Amino acid sequence: MRLFPVPMDLTEEEKILGGVLSLRQVVYLLGGGVAAVLALAFLRALHVPWALAFPAGVLWFVAGVFLSFGSLAGIGADEYLSKLLLFRFRRRRYDWGDEL
Repeated sequence: MRLFPVPMDLTEEEKILGGVLSLRQVVYLLGGGVAAVLALAFLRALHVPWALAFPAGVLWFVAGVFLSFGSLAGIGADEYLSKLLLFRFRRRRYDWGDEL
């Protein structure tokens, strides 16, 4: 019989990086940072002034931080956003009863 390790706390995701950050949080933080740098580079390549390019980069980084650590309605912001998008774009079937 094989034995499998069971995490001590099953209510939260496993903290992999230094016991502080989970893999999901690391991915969102890195994604937000990379998106911020790419936004700055792209906007500066288009000769957009720093006063406009820098806030755009900060916005991408803040979005990554919010998806990593934020919560809405008692669930993580990333899960909330995915459920919202699935609800918004799902196919709907309307039943009008005996009218048709």
